[in-house]
Amino acid sequence: MHCNLIELPVELLLAIIKELRRDEHIRVRTNDKKWKVYGADIPEKPDKSVKIYHDLIHWSCTCSYFRNLLAPDIFKTVKLVNDEKSGSSLNIVAKSQHNVHVKELYFIGSALCNPRSKAAFSDTEGILPYSVYGLICELQQFPSLERLSLKFDFNFSIRKFSIFKEETPEQVLKAEASVAWRALMSKTYSALAQNKSPRFKHLEIRNLLSKDVSTYDHASFHEFLSHFEQFTLSICGKDRFMRYLLGRTGLSPPGKFDEYFFNHLANVTTLSIKNLEGEPFGLARKFHTPIALKVDQMRLLTNLHLDYIFASPELSDFLVGHKDTLEELTLHDCYASTGARSSIEHGIYWSQLFTSLFSACPAKLRRLELDSGVWSRVFTGFLCVDEERDNILTILQQNPNRILFPYEKSSEDYGLLTYDRDECFAAFWHEEDQRSWDRLMGLVETNSKEATTK
Repeated sequence: MHCNLIELPVELLLAIIKELRRDEHIRVRTNDKKWKVYGADIPEKPDKSVKIYHDLIHWSCTCSYFRNLLAPDIFKTVKLVNDEKSGSSLNIVAKSQHNVHVKELYFIGSALCNPRSKAAFSDTEGILPYSVYGLICELQQFPSLERLSLKFDFNFSIRKFSIFKEETPEQVLKAEASVAWRALMSKTYSALAQNKSPRFKHLEIRNLLSKDVSTYDHASFHEFLSHFEQFTLSICGKDRFMRYLLGRTGLSPPGKFDEYFFNHLANVTTLSIKNLEGEPFGLARKFHTPIALKVDQMRLLTNLHLDYIFASPELSDFLVGHKDTLEELTLHDCYASTGARSSIEHGIYWSQLFTSLFSACPAKLRRLELDSGVWSRVFTGFLCVDEERDNILTILQQNPNRILFPYEKSSEDYGLLTYDRDECFAAFWHEEDQRSWDRLMGLVETNSKEATTK
Protein backbone atom coordinates (compact mmCIF):
# COMPACT_ATOMS: atom_id res chain seq x y z
CA MET A 1 0.00 0.00 0.00
CA HIS A 2 1.40 3.38 -1.04
CA CYS A 3 1.86 5.95 1.70
CA ASN A 4 2.92 9.56 1.15
CA LEU A 5 5.03 10.80 4.08
CA ILE A 6 3.78 14.35 3.66
CA GLU A 7 0.23 13.18 4.29
CA LEU A 8 1.10 11.60 7.65
CA PRO A 9 0.00 13.49 10.78
CA VAL A 10 2.68 15.75 12.25
CA GLU A 11 2.55 13.80 15.54
CA LEU A 12 3.52 10.59 13.73
CA LEU A 13 6.30 12.32 11.81
CA LEU A 14 7.70 13.68 15.07
CA ALA A 15 7.66 10.15 16.53
CA ILE A 16 9.63 8.89 13.50
CA ILE A 17 12.13 11.72 13.93
CA LYS A 18 12.57 10.81 17.59
CA GLU A 19 13.35 7.19 16.73
CA LEU A 20 15.84 8.17 14.03
CA ARG A 21 17.62 10.46 16.47
CA ARG A 22 17.93 7.71 19.08
CA ASP A 23 19.22 5.04 16.67
CA GLU A 24 21.61 7.22 14.72
CA HIS A 25 23.28 8.64 17.82
CA ILE A 26 24.73 5.16 18.35
CA ARG A 27 25.57 4.42 14.72
CA VAL A 28 27.14 7.67 13.62
CA ARG A 29 29.82 7.60 16.31
CA THR A 30 31.58 4.67 14.64
CA ASN A 31 32.41 6.58 11.46
CA ASP A 32 36.14 6.41 10.72
CA LYS A 33 36.50 9.70 8.85
CA LYS A 34 39.68 11.61 8.24
CA TRP A 35 40.28 15.31 7.95
CA LYS A 36 43.25 17.29 6.78
CA VAL A 37 45.03 19.44 9.33
CA TYR A 38 47.85 21.37 7.72
CA GLY A 39 48.89 18.68 5.31
CA ALA A 40 48.63 15.66 7.59
CA ASP A 41 45.92 13.00 7.62
CA ILE A 42 44.79 12.51 11.21
CA PRO A 43 42.13 9.89 12.07
CA GLU A 44 39.13 11.53 13.68
CA LYS A 45 38.38 10.27 17.15
CA PRO A 46 34.69 9.53 17.65
CA ASP A 47 33.19 12.27 19.80
CA LYS A 48 30.07 10.95 21.50
CA SER A 49 29.14 14.39 22.76
CA VAL A 50 28.53 15.77 19.26
CA LYS A 51 25.31 14.49 17.74
CA ILE A 52 25.15 14.53 13.94
CA TYR A 53 22.02 12.97 12.45
CA HIS A 54 22.86 12.12 8.86
CA ASP A 55 19.55 10.38 8.10
CA LEU A 56 17.63 13.46 9.22
CA ILE A 57 19.87 15.68 7.12
CA HIS A 58 19.27 13.54 4.03
CA TRP A 59 15.53 13.49 4.72
CA SER A 60 15.45 17.28 5.02
CA CYS A 61 16.88 17.58 1.51
CA THR A 62 13.82 16.03 -0.10
CA CYS A 63 11.55 19.10 0.05
CA SER A 64 11.02 22.43 1.83
CA TYR A 65 8.25 20.97 4.05
CA PHE A 66 10.57 18.43 5.65
CA ARG A 67 13.43 20.93 5.71
CA ASN A 68 11.38 23.21 7.93
CA LEU A 69 10.01 20.34 10.02
CA LEU A 70 13.45 18.85 10.68
CA ALA A 71 15.37 22.11 11.12
CA PRO A 72 14.99 22.25 14.95
CA ASP A 73 16.56 18.78 15.26
CA ILE A 74 19.25 19.21 12.61
CA PHE A 75 20.50 22.57 13.84
CA LYS A 76 20.01 22.02 17.58
CA THR A 77 23.64 20.90 17.92
CA VAL A 78 26.32 22.24 15.60
CA LYS A 79 30.03 21.52 15.42
CA LEU A 80 32.79 23.98 14.59
CA VAL A 81 36.44 23.10 13.94
CA ASN A 82 39.36 25.36 13.20
CA ASP A 83 39.38 25.24 9.41
CA GLU A 84 38.02 27.58 6.74
CA LYS A 85 35.41 25.16 5.43
CA SER A 86 33.81 24.64 8.84
CA GLY A 87 33.83 28.37 9.58
CA SER A 88 32.25 29.27 6.24
CA SER A 89 29.52 26.64 6.64
CA LEU A 90 28.54 27.77 10.13
CA ASN A 91 28.60 31.42 9.05
CA ILE A 92 25.89 30.55 6.53
CA VAL A 93 23.81 29.04 9.33
CA ALA A 94 24.41 32.09 11.53
CA LYS A 95 23.02 34.39 8.85
CA SER A 96 20.00 32.21 8.04
CA GLN A 97 16.62 31.75 9.68
CA HIS A 98 17.92 28.49 11.16
CA ASN A 99 20.23 30.27 13.61
CA VAL A 100 17.37 30.35 16.14
CA HIS A 101 17.43 26.54 16.32
CA VAL A 102 21.07 26.34 17.49
CA LYS A 103 21.12 25.48 21.21
CA GLU A 104 24.49 23.72 21.54
CA LEU A 105 27.75 24.68 19.86
CA TYR A 106 30.77 22.37 20.03
CA PHE A 107 34.12 23.85 19.10
CA ILE A 108 36.98 21.39 18.58
CA GLY A 109 40.39 22.92 17.95
CA SER A 110 43.08 20.66 16.50
CA ALA A 111 46.78 21.19 15.83
CA LEU A 112 49.83 19.12 15.06
CA CYS A 113 52.22 19.00 18.00
CA ASN A 114 55.19 17.32 16.33
CA PRO A 115 58.11 19.75 15.94
CA ARG A 116 59.38 17.70 13.01
CA SER A 117 56.44 19.02 10.94
CA LYS A 118 57.89 22.52 11.05
CA ALA A 119 55.35 24.27 8.80
CA ALA A 120 52.35 22.99 10.73
CA PHE A 121 53.99 23.26 14.14
CA SER A 122 54.82 26.96 13.71
CA ASP A 123 51.81 28.17 11.68
CA THR A 124 50.45 30.52 14.34
CA GLU A 125 48.66 32.73 11.80
CA GLY A 126 46.65 30.06 10.00
CA ILE A 127 45.81 27.90 13.01
CA LEU A 128 42.52 29.77 13.62
CA PRO A 129 41.01 31.08 10.35
CA TYR A 130 39.27 34.44 10.46
CA SER A 131 35.88 32.89 9.62
CA VAL A 132 36.14 30.73 12.74
CA TYR A 133 37.59 33.49 14.90
CA GLY A 134 34.76 35.84 13.91
CA LEU A 135 32.10 33.29 14.81
CA ILE A 136 33.58 32.71 18.26
CA CYS A 137 33.76 36.48 18.81
CA GLU A 138 30.06 36.95 17.99
CA LEU A 139 28.15 34.06 19.53
CA GLN A 140 25.12 36.35 19.87
CA GLN A 141 24.43 35.40 16.24
CA PHE A 142 22.81 32.32 17.76
CA PRO A 143 20.07 33.90 19.93
CA SER A 144 18.86 30.56 21.38
CA LEU A 145 22.31 29.21 22.27
CA GLU A 146 22.26 27.54 25.69
CA ARG A 147 25.58 25.72 25.87
CA LEU A 148 29.09 26.16 24.48
CA SER A 149 31.48 23.23 24.59
CA LEU A 150 35.18 23.83 23.97
CA LYS A 151 37.79 21.16 23.35
CA PHE A 152 41.39 21.10 22.15
CA ASP A 153 42.67 17.91 20.53
CA PHE A 154 46.41 18.25 20.11
CA ASN A 155 47.24 14.65 19.25
CA PHE A 156 50.73 14.66 20.75
CA SER A 157 52.75 12.18 18.70
CA ILE A 158 55.05 11.44 21.67
CA ARG A 159 54.64 11.70 25.42
CA LYS A 160 55.93 15.24 25.88
CA PHE A 161 56.23 15.47 29.64
CA SER A 162 58.05 18.81 29.16
CA ILE A 163 54.70 20.50 28.46
CA PHE A 164 54.09 20.53 32.22
CA LYS A 165 57.15 22.66 32.89
CA GLU A 166 56.44 25.95 34.63
CA GLU A 167 56.85 29.06 32.46
CA THR A 168 57.22 32.76 33.12
CA PRO A 169 54.67 35.15 31.54
CA GLU A 170 57.33 36.12 28.98
CA GLN A 171 57.93 32.48 28.04
CA VAL A 172 54.18 31.92 27.65
CA LEU A 173 53.88 34.85 25.23
CA LYS A 174 56.92 33.68 23.28
CA ALA A 175 55.47 30.18 22.91
CA GLU A 176 52.10 31.53 21.76
CA ALA A 177 53.87 33.58 19.10
CA SER A 178 55.88 30.68 17.71
CA VAL A 179 53.99 27.41 18.37
CA ALA A 180 50.68 26.71 16.63
CA TRP A 181 48.93 24.72 19.35
CA ARG A 182 49.80 27.35 21.96
CA ALA A 183 48.56 30.10 19.63
CA LEU A 184 45.31 28.22 19.06
CA MET A 185 44.48 28.19 22.78
CA SER A 186 45.36 31.85 23.23
CA LYS A 187 43.40 33.05 20.19
CA THR A 188 40.34 30.94 21.01
CA TYR A 189 40.06 32.22 24.58
CA SER A 190 40.71 35.77 23.38
CA ALA A 191 37.87 35.42 20.88
CA LEU A 192 35.53 34.11 23.58
CA ALA A 193 36.36 37.10 25.77
CA GLN A 194 34.97 39.41 23.05
CA ASN A 195 31.44 38.21 23.90
CA LYS A 196 29.98 40.82 26.24
CA SER A 197 27.10 39.55 28.38
CA PRO A 198 26.74 36.17 26.59
CA ARG A 199 23.20 34.81 26.50
CA PHE A 200 24.15 31.16 26.95
CA LYS A 201 24.64 30.14 30.58
CA HIS A 202 26.53 26.83 30.32
CA LEU A 203 30.24 26.73 29.46
CA GLU A 204 31.98 23.38 29.10
CA ILE A 205 35.74 23.02 28.67
CA ARG A 206 36.72 19.48 27.74
CA ASN A 207 40.08 17.74 27.74
CA LEU A 208 41.76 20.76 29.33
CA LEU A 209 45.54 20.67 29.31
CA SER A 210 46.75 22.26 32.52
CA LYS A 211 48.96 24.80 30.80
CA ASP A 212 49.29 28.56 31.21
CA VAL A 213 47.55 30.67 28.57
CA SER A 214 48.13 34.43 28.50
CA THR A 215 44.41 35.09 28.05
CA TYR A 216 43.69 33.57 31.45
CA ASP A 217 45.08 36.74 33.04
CA HIS A 218 42.96 39.16 30.99
CA ALA A 219 40.20 41.07 32.76
CA SER A 220 37.95 40.59 29.71
CA PHE A 221 38.21 36.80 30.09
CA HIS A 222 37.42 37.05 33.82
CA GLU A 223 34.35 39.14 32.97
CA PHE A 224 33.30 36.55 30.38
CA LEU A 225 33.47 33.76 32.97
CA SER A 226 31.42 35.73 35.49
CA HIS A 227 28.24 35.40 33.41
CA PHE A 228 27.83 31.62 33.57
CA GLU A 229 25.49 29.68 35.81
CA GLN A 230 26.81 26.24 34.89
CA PHE A 231 30.47 25.34 34.37
CA THR A 232 31.77 21.92 33.34
CA LEU A 233 35.48 21.14 33.33
CA SER A 234 37.09 17.89 32.23
CA ILE A 235 40.83 17.72 32.66
CA CYS A 236 43.32 15.86 30.52
CA GLY A 237 45.04 13.46 32.91
CA LYS A 238 48.31 11.61 32.62
CA ASP A 239 48.78 7.91 32.04
CA ARG A 240 51.10 5.83 34.18
CA PHE A 241 54.10 6.17 31.86
CA MET A 242 53.65 9.94 31.86
CA ARG A 243 53.53 9.85 35.67
CA TYR A 244 56.80 7.89 35.67
CA LEU A 245 58.45 10.51 33.44
CA LEU A 246 57.21 13.33 35.65
CA GLY A 247 58.71 11.58 38.64
CA ARG A 248 62.05 11.09 36.90
CA THR A 249 62.28 14.75 35.87
CA GLY A 250 60.78 16.29 39.01
CA LEU A 251 58.14 18.11 36.97
CA SER A 252 54.51 18.39 38.00
CA PRO A 253 51.57 20.01 36.19
CA PRO A 254 50.50 23.42 37.48
CA GLY A 255 47.41 23.29 39.66
CA LYS A 256 46.11 26.74 38.82
CA PHE A 257 42.46 26.03 38.12
CA ASP A 258 41.54 28.67 40.68
CA GLU A 259 43.48 31.33 38.80
CA TYR A 260 42.32 30.05 35.42
CA PHE A 261 38.60 29.71 36.16
CA PHE A 262 37.24 29.13 39.67
CA ASN A 263 38.05 32.57 41.09
CA HIS A 264 35.96 34.22 38.38
CA LEU A 265 32.77 32.10 38.38
CA ALA A 266 30.76 34.50 40.52
CA ASN A 267 27.33 33.39 39.26
CA VAL A 268 27.88 29.65 38.89
CA THR A 269 25.28 27.44 40.58
CA THR A 270 26.32 24.09 39.04
CA LEU A 271 29.94 22.95 38.88
CA SER A 272 31.15 19.67 37.36
CA ILE A 273 34.80 18.59 37.45
CA LYS A 274 36.06 15.41 35.84
CA ASN A 275 39.52 13.95 35.46
CA LEU A 276 39.54 12.18 32.10
CA GLU A 277 42.39 9.72 32.34
CA GLY A 278 45.46 8.73 34.27
CA GLU A 279 44.79 8.86 38.00
CA PRO A 280 42.67 10.90 40.44
CA PHE A 281 43.93 14.32 41.42
CA GLY A 282 43.05 16.71 44.20
CA LEU A 283 45.83 16.36 46.79
CA ALA A 284 48.56 18.97 47.13
CA ARG A 285 51.62 16.78 46.83
CA LYS A 286 54.59 16.10 44.61
CA PHE A 287 53.83 14.89 41.06
CA HIS A 288 50.11 15.61 41.45
CA THR A 289 47.69 18.48 40.93
CA PRO A 290 45.56 20.14 43.63
CA ILE A 291 41.91 20.73 42.80
CA ALA A 292 42.21 24.43 43.75
CA LEU A 293 38.71 24.84 45.24
CA LYS A 294 38.53 27.62 47.83
CA VAL A 295 35.84 28.66 50.31
CA ASP A 296 35.41 32.14 48.84
CA GLN A 297 34.72 30.89 45.31
CA MET A 298 31.28 30.42 43.69
CA ARG A 299 29.21 31.62 46.62
CA LEU A 300 25.94 30.75 44.79
CA LEU A 301 26.87 27.10 44.20
CA THR A 302 23.99 24.63 44.63
CA ASN A 303 25.14 21.54 42.67
CA LEU A 304 28.61 19.99 42.74
CA HIS A 305 29.57 16.93 40.66
CA LEU A 306 33.07 15.45 41.03
CA ASP A 307 34.46 12.59 38.99
CA TYR A 308 37.81 10.86 39.67
CA ILE A 309 38.86 13.27 42.41
CA PHE A 310 40.58 12.70 45.76
CA ALA A 311 38.82 13.49 49.02
CA SER A 312 41.03 16.07 50.71
CA PRO A 313 41.08 18.74 53.44
CA GLU A 314 40.72 21.31 50.66
CA LEU A 315 37.55 19.65 49.39
CA SER A 316 36.21 19.30 52.94
CA ASP A 317 36.72 23.01 53.63
CA PHE A 318 35.05 23.90 50.33
CA LEU A 319 31.95 21.81 51.10
CA VAL A 320 31.65 23.21 54.63
CA GLY A 321 32.09 26.73 53.28
CA HIS A 322 29.10 26.22 50.95
CA LYS A 323 26.81 24.56 53.48
CA ASP A 324 24.20 27.33 53.17
CA THR A 325 23.71 26.92 49.41
CA LEU A 326 24.69 23.33 48.49
CA GLU A 327 21.72 21.18 47.44
CA GLU A 328 23.28 18.30 45.46
CA LEU A 329 26.64 16.55 45.81
CA THR A 330 27.76 13.72 43.53
CA LEU A 331 31.04 11.87 44.03
CA HIS A 332 31.66 9.51 41.13
CA ASP A 333 34.68 7.21 41.20
CA CYS A 334 36.37 9.35 43.85
CA TYR A 335 38.98 8.10 46.32
CA ALA A 336 40.50 8.84 49.71
CA SER A 337 44.05 8.30 50.89
CA THR A 338 45.45 8.50 54.42
CA GLY A 339 49.14 8.51 53.61
CA ALA A 340 49.82 5.72 56.10
CA ARG A 341 51.67 3.59 53.51
CA SER A 342 52.48 6.14 50.79
CA SER A 343 54.00 9.52 50.00
CA ILE A 344 50.73 11.36 50.56
CA GLU A 345 51.03 13.90 53.37
CA HIS A 346 47.61 15.55 53.50
CA GLY A 347 45.20 12.68 52.94
CA ILE A 348 42.06 12.10 54.99
CA TYR A 349 39.64 9.27 55.71
CA TRP A 350 36.18 9.29 54.18
CA SER A 351 34.81 9.56 57.72
CA GLN A 352 36.61 12.90 58.19
CA LEU A 353 35.01 14.33 55.05
CA PHE A 354 31.51 13.11 55.96
CA THR A 355 31.78 14.17 59.62
CA SER A 356 32.93 17.68 58.71
CA LEU A 357 30.01 18.16 56.36
CA PHE A 358 27.51 16.67 58.84
CA SER A 359 28.77 18.93 61.63
CA ALA A 360 28.25 21.97 59.42
CA CYS A 361 24.51 21.09 59.14
CA PRO A 362 23.96 21.80 55.42
CA ALA A 363 20.24 22.64 55.62
CA LYS A 364 19.63 22.60 51.85
CA LEU A 365 21.56 19.45 50.94
CA ARG A 366 18.85 17.13 49.59
CA ARG A 367 20.78 14.76 47.35
CA LEU A 368 24.03 12.93 48.07
CA GLU A 369 25.42 10.28 45.77
CA LEU A 370 28.58 8.18 46.04
CA ASP A 371 29.20 5.99 42.99
CA SER A 372 32.51 4.18 43.17
CA GLY A 373 34.32 2.03 40.65
CA VAL A 374 35.92 0.03 43.43
CA TRP A 375 33.84 -3.04 42.50
CA SER A 376 35.60 -3.69 39.23
CA ARG A 377 39.02 -3.30 40.84
CA VAL A 378 38.47 -5.35 43.99
CA PHE A 379 36.10 -8.13 43.03
CA THR A 380 36.88 -8.66 39.36
CA GLY A 381 40.41 -7.29 39.14
CA PHE A 382 42.03 -10.01 41.26
CA LEU A 383 41.86 -13.63 40.18
CA CYS A 384 43.66 -15.04 43.20
CA VAL A 385 41.83 -16.53 46.17
CA ASP A 386 41.10 -13.89 48.81
CA GLU A 387 39.06 -15.05 51.77
CA GLU A 388 38.74 -11.58 53.31
CA ARG A 389 37.48 -10.14 50.04
CA ASP A 390 34.93 -12.93 49.74
CA ASN A 391 33.70 -12.29 53.28
CA ILE A 392 33.23 -8.60 52.50
CA LEU A 393 31.40 -9.44 49.29
CA THR A 394 29.02 -11.68 51.22
CA ILE A 395 28.26 -8.89 53.70
CA LEU A 396 27.68 -6.39 50.90
CA GLN A 397 25.28 -8.76 49.15
CA GLN A 398 23.34 -9.39 52.33
CA ASN A 399 23.20 -5.73 53.37
CA PRO A 400 22.73 -3.29 50.47
CA ASN A 401 23.24 -0.33 52.83
CA ARG A 402 26.86 -1.29 53.52
CA ILE A 403 29.50 0.41 51.37
CA LEU A 404 33.11 -0.47 50.64
CA PHE A 405 34.71 2.97 50.53
CA PRO A 406 37.70 3.17 48.15
CA TYR A 407 41.24 4.17 49.12
CA GLU A 408 44.39 4.60 47.04
CA LYS A 409 48.07 4.99 47.91
CA SER A 410 50.98 6.73 46.20
CA SER A 411 54.50 5.43 45.64
CA GLU A 412 57.42 7.27 47.23
CA ASP A 413 59.51 7.65 44.06
CA TYR A 414 57.21 8.66 41.21
CA GLY A 415 53.79 9.26 42.71
CA LEU A 416 52.17 6.28 40.99
CA LEU A 417 48.79 5.46 42.50
CA THR A 418 47.60 1.95 43.29
CA TYR A 419 44.54 0.55 44.99
CA ASP A 420 45.07 0.42 48.78
CA ARG A 421 43.52 -2.93 49.60
CA ASP A 422 44.64 -2.98 53.23
CA GLU A 423 43.30 0.47 54.05
CA CYS A 424 40.06 -0.18 52.20
CA PHE A 425 39.38 -3.45 54.01
CA ALA A 426 40.50 -2.09 57.40
CA ALA A 427 38.12 0.86 57.06
CA PHE A 428 35.31 -1.53 56.14
CA TRP A 429 35.76 -3.59 59.31
CA HIS A 430 36.26 -0.50 61.50
CA GLU A 431 32.95 0.92 60.17
CA GLU A 432 33.70 4.56 61.03
CA ASP A 433 33.33 5.54 57.37
CA GLN A 434 29.99 3.74 57.28
CA ARG A 435 28.70 5.37 60.47
CA SER A 436 29.65 8.87 59.34
CA TRP A 437 28.05 8.22 55.93
CA ASP A 438 24.84 7.00 57.55
CA ARG A 439 24.64 10.09 59.77
CA LEU A 440 25.12 12.39 56.80
CA MET A 441 22.60 10.48 54.68
CA GLY A 442 20.09 10.72 57.54
CA LEU A 443 20.46 14.50 57.48
CA VAL A 444 20.09 14.56 53.69
CA GLU A 445 16.91 12.48 53.84
CA THR A 446 15.48 14.78 56.50
CA ASN A 447 16.25 17.83 54.35
CA SER A 448 14.62 16.18 51.35
CA LYS A 449 11.42 15.36 53.25
CA GLU A 450 11.17 18.88 54.64
CA ALA A 451 11.65 20.35 51.14
CA THR A 452 8.82 18.24 49.70
CA THR A 453 6.38 19.24 52.46
CA LYS A 454 6.91 22.96 51.99
